[in-house]
Amino acid sequence: MARDKQQLGSVLILTLLMLLFLQYVAIAVVNSTNISSQIVANFQRGQQLKKTAIKAIDIVINNQDHFASYSKYLNSQGEFSANLTTITATGLKVRIIDFKCLDLAPAESHLDCDLTNEYWQLNLQVEDLASKAKIDLVQGVRLKQLLNSDSNGSQPFTVSTLWWDQK
Repeated sequence: MARDKQQLGSVLILTLLMLLFLQYVAIAVVNSTNISSQIVANFQRGQQLKKTAIKAIDIVINNQDHFASYSKYLNSQGEFSANLTTITATGLKVRIIDFKCLDLAPAESHLDCDLTNEYWQLNLQVEDLASKAKIDLVQGVRLKQLLNSDSNGSQPFTVSTLWWDQK
């Protein structure tokens, strides 16, 4: 009879240990699920920021007036600005960090950029105001003058993208 009581005590201790182990496994599974869902949410937010940045790049480089009348888009501090509110989703902020021609001598001012400059660089940032997540993109652009011009004296050109960099 004493032996039966010892066996019952051993079974009780083993059962309690098994319950503790199962509880630990359940907690680990819940934590793993939370971490996985956070990773997926961060990835999706990053993709949204990247998509918005690409739309903003397209708006800037596909508007030929940004190149033809470059100085018209410079503010009082000499920074380029364009209206990007049409593509900005709620909670996102799109900011053009820099847009300039690259083929001027270093001593020359980027205020002198015009259609005679072949290589340009656009650097912009998209920020999620809620989470403070940011993405910086740099897009290189090449202007190519077309041989034929209109009778009104405008200089037709094509815009092609050259390099792309994500920071």
